Amino acid sequence: MLTARTLAEAQVYVSLTTASDTPVPATRPAPIEPGANLIDGEDGWTLTSTAGDIAIAYASERAARFIDSRFGLGVSELIDAAQWAVVAATYARLALEADMAYRGHPEEDRDAVELSWEFAVDAVVEALKFLPDDADEVPDVAVWSEFGQRARAENPHLLTRAKLYDDLEYYQGTLEDFRAIYGEPS
Repeated sequence: MLTARTLAEAQVYVSLTTASDTPVPATRPAPIEPGANLIDGEDGWTLTSTAGDIAIAYASERAARFIDSRFGLGVSELIDAAQWAVVAATYARLALEADMAYRGHPEEDRDAVELSWEFAVDAVVEALKFLPDDADEVPDVAVWSEFGQRARAENPHLLTRAKLYDDLEYYQGTLEDFRAIYGEPS
């Protein structure tokens, strides 16, 4: 059985497994519904999905929430470095579109902007976890999926230290700028 560190990581994985020939996440997976596609077990949940059953340990989810790590502690064994980089870029595109349309009116969806930028930041941090301290790019062994290998082949700079840190700085900076203009979330 597949194992995810958090429910959020499991959801991202399901989205990636439904992707087409182009290296972008497809659509949002079916929502998590306790008792339907999320079953409680002795030590954790089992998420039943189109990607197969995915185990998520209660302790892993709890630890991630405790330190505010959306996708979990340690390095992912489910989603490779290139997949995380593509997920980050995808959320950044969604965030930018929502950000450009947002005008600060109370009826507008501010969360769509902030949450997408936050997901972009968190996903690029996940990709960076695969980068050795002394390396200029993520090693090939950290890209095991066909999806990730295809994405890296199409963009050879996808997993370089410079690109990943540039992306991280841009995503964080844009989120900070958004909050500076419209105030901190209430």
